[in-house]
Amino acid sequence: MEIKYITIFRGVDLSERRLPILIERGKEPGPIVWLCAATHGDEVSGIEVIQRIFNYLKRNSLKKGAIYALPLVNPMGFEMIRRENPYDDEDINRNFPGDANGNTTERITNAIFNSIVETKPDLVMDLHADSQKSIPYIIIDRPMGAKAGIKEAIEKSWELAEKFGITVMYDIDVEGYKKYNVDKSLTAALVNRNQIPAFSVELGGPKIIDERFVRIGVNGIKNILNHFQMIDVKEKKSGPSHSEIKIKTKERLELVENITSSESGIIEFLIKPGQFVKTGSALAKITNVLGKIEEIIFATKDCYIIALNDYAVSFPGDSLLGVAVAVKTQNEDNKTQSAPKG
Repeated sequence: MEIKYITIFRGVDLSERRLPILIERGKEPGPIVWLCAATHGDEVSGIEVIQRIFNYLKRNSLKKGAIYALPLVNPMGFEMIRRENPYDDEDINRNFPGDANGNTTERITNAIFNSIVETKPDLVMDLHADSQKSIPYIIIDRPMGAKAGIKEAIEKSWELAEKFGITVMYDIDVEGYKKYNVDKSLTAALVNRNQIPAFSVELGGPKIIDERFVRIGVNGIKNILNHFQMIDVKEKKSGPSHSEIKIKTKERLELVENITSSESGIIEFLIKPGQFVKTGSALAKITNVLGKIEEIIFATKDCYIIALNDYAVSFPGDSLLGVAVAVKTQNEDNKTQSAPKG
């Protein structure tokens, strides 16, 4: 295994902050695959996933191609258990492809983006973590502009994502996608600017290493590498490994903006992640400290439950849960929506 570094800046004590890149090469030329983790400093499961993949490759050499990995994209946020880069309070995953002359985060994202693009990868997987009560899922980006190759790159991303073995869905609609700067995520910039297949993997379990999600992440990446014929997973002769909680539907899904509350109170969820619910089904109730119901949240569309908030308390406008709908289904009422994760 090779280790290279991206120097991001020098501190006031003259120490250098660097991002390590792990590299494993096969004996023969072949596909180039990138793994990234902890772009949000409080989403840590991907770090362990990458470590286990490279430990696996110590015992099972790559047949061809190369794997590059950034196991800790946001070390400053990780050290402070924060989503953002604490140096300028910016979300790293809303600032790609960055700017070599911009603020601290833009300089970091520019260095990362260029380091990835120059290797001409066949696929980039960015590992994130939704809530503790979440199913594992993959987000496919939206096309931005009519540049040749964008739609093909997105379709290729979906095709490869299906090999991972968990639920796959498009991100929120283009209007919300731009509103929340999701079009400046790492995967969005790769697909739309450079037509490089890429997707975000939401494993669940933020702030801790959750063994359930780590195993799903490791198995999914092995599925991808096996698809590229970079490894030979002999124990999977019957086919790729799939998560037991993969949503089974013939329709493609898309995220809608997270459902929010209108009242303050204590949240009690009435559904579970992965569950399909019909229009009008009760999703959650909010009670005050005396036990009186302040609000009941109902589904306004047929949808699948993707993730529930980790917190027991809600305030007006707080995100409660994330859902996905069939692609042709209209999104939910804007009055009950907020920014998605990722």
